[in-house]
Amino acid sequence: MTRKPTYKELEARVRELERAANSRSENRDQDIIRTLSESFQQLADRSQDAIYLFDIESGTFPFFNKRFLALYGGREAGRTVLSSTSVARHIHPEDIQKLREARQHTLAAGETRGDVEYRYIGSDGTTRWMHDRWSVVRDSRNRAVAIEGFIRDNTQKKQAEEELEHSRNSALIGSYIVHQGRFRYVNPEFCRITGYTREALTGMPSLDLVHPDYRAHVRDSAKQMLTGQRTTPYEFRVVDRTGRVKWVMETVTAVKHEGTRAVLGYFMDITQQKQMAEEQRDKEKLRAILEMAGAVSHELNNPLQVVSIGIKKLGDTHLEPSRRLELIQLVKNHTQRIIELSSKIQKISQYATKDYVHGKKIFDIDAAANEK
Repeated sequence: MTRKPTYKELEARVRELERAANSRSENRDQDIIRTLSESFQQLADRSQDAIYLFDIESGTFPFFNKRFLALYGGREAGRTVLSSTSVARHIHPEDIQKLREARQHTLAAGETRGDVEYRYIGSDGTTRWMHDRWSVVRDSRNRAVAIEGFIRDNTQKKQAEEELEHSRNSALIGSYIVHQGRFRYVNPEFCRITGYTREALTGMPSLDLVHPDYRAHVRDSAKQMLTGQRTTPYEFRVVDRTGRVKWVMETVTAVKHEGTRAVLGYFMDITQQKQMAEEQRDKEKLRAILEMAGAVSHELNNPLQVVSIGIKKLGDTHLEPSRRLELIQLVKNHTQRIIELSSKIQKISQYATKDYVHGKKIFDIDAAANEK
């Protein structure tokens, strides 16, 4: 006959089963934690950013990915090590203080985030630009205990920005950015055209440079271009620092400046071209006057000579009556010709020329006065 277990035996068996269950649960939890940790490490190692966790009290890096180790690790006794010292060796000496001050400011101000850009020196001596962004981990008493950071290589972006800035500064055309009606950026060519320094222009109302007679025109033209109603550049006059009036040609387009809408303008000095065009117009006017004078001289010369000779002959007291009548009629006809030419000159409405001697041209009075 089978003996029934006592209460104490049953209680001991229950405790044994609980311990076994707890042990299996702990093992499962550890397996899960280990799997998650390994997965996170693999994910971090695949990142193009350098990822790190810096423990403030111990000054060590409890966690980092392969990218961070490759960038900031050092070699000691034939093996790769990672420490605050090895990290500092890879930061440009002129930027170390900037990094320290940025970190200290975040920690001292009680903030949770910070960032800084600095130059990184590789093991081969090459220099790159890094953007370090971090979050501060604080305990229940708001004390900073760790820093979690992500570092991105911004070298290409920095080079592109430097090339763009160089292009702007060396451009043969003026450029500027206007935000809320005031200059926020001007390039050297814009300063040269206006005669003002960059410091003097920064913050100046943009319309202050425009000649008072053209401010409404500039406002309307810029608005039309920004809204797509106009695609061609517009011309106006500006007053430079010395008070000299210049002609400029401008185009504008909408851009973002510090996250808000702004205007990017391109600004070209066309004063010399305007002067040349004015001189050319003056030359054209003079040429037209000379051609006109030549035509009038040519057209009037013959009838005037006939009238002059006729009047002289009519003064002869021995002239036969029939011959006198012929001369009088001849003088009348050529006088009428002069009157008709005078009338045509008054009716001239277009420019026209005709060939003259020695390859020259004279004004074509008949064609110019032709009314259609």
